[in-house]
Amino acid sequence: MYSRLKGLMVENSITQQNLAKILDISISTLNFKINGKSDFTIMEAKKVSRILNKSIEEVFNI
Repeated sequence: MYSRLKGLMVENSITQQNLAKILDISISTLNFKINGKSDFTIMEAKKVSRILNKSIEEVFNI
C-alpha cells in the first residue's frame, strides 16, 4: 500500500478520479495500484511524481 502517495494526493487536492484521468487508467485500476494489488508502470510513477512535484522515491517510499 502506498500511504505516502495517498497523503500527498490529499495535500495536493488530487482525487483518485483526477489522477486516474491523468494516467489514462480507470479509477478501479488506480485503486488496485494504490492498495498494492497491482504495480505502477515506470511511466505512471514518473507522471505521478511530476504531478506531485516529488521524487519517485519520496512518493513510493523506495
